This record gives sequence, structure tokens and C-alpha cells, in this order.
Amino acid sequence: MNTLTITHKHNNTKENACSKAEELLEDLANEYGLSIETDGNGYIGFSGNGISGNVQICDKEINLQAKLGFFMSAMKPIISNEITNKLDKYFS
Repeated sequence: MNTLTITHKHNNTKENACSKAEELLEDLANEYGLSIETDGNGYIGFSGNGISGNVQICDKEINLQAKLGFFMSAMKPIISNEITNKLDKYFS
């Protein structure tokens, strides 16, 4: 499996950042058929066909780690760009 890691800085309270991250992942879930699960305290897990991972929301940054299956690995640059663009949109 191939791993995708993205760190994105933010200037929000942790509570606000968690809310925005949940909205972002719900957006991605609807687009790509992902299941998401949150603990309500800054951790969001996600999984779908060929991808699984988590988002950890910290005080000043968001850390995303995803494991990509064989076929999704070929799309790693596209997936990375899509997530980065959404992070910029939700946290600008």
C-alpha cells in the first residue's frame, strides 16, 4: 500500500477547525463514496474503495494520513491535489 500524508496549517480554534474538517470530509465522502467516523474530539477516520485513513485536527494544523490501494496509488497526485485544494478552500 502507498501512503499519502498531508499537513495543513490553520488559524482557527480547534473546535472550529474540527467542524470545518468534518464538513470537508462529508464533501469528499459524498463525491467519492467514503464512510467517515468522528470521535468529536479532533479525530476523523475515513474509508472507501481503495482508500482508508484518518484526519487529526490539532491546535494549529491538520494532519491527514491515507493508505491507498494499488489502483488508487496511480491517482495519488490527483488525490493529493484535490485534498489540498479543499483544505485551502475550507481553511482560507
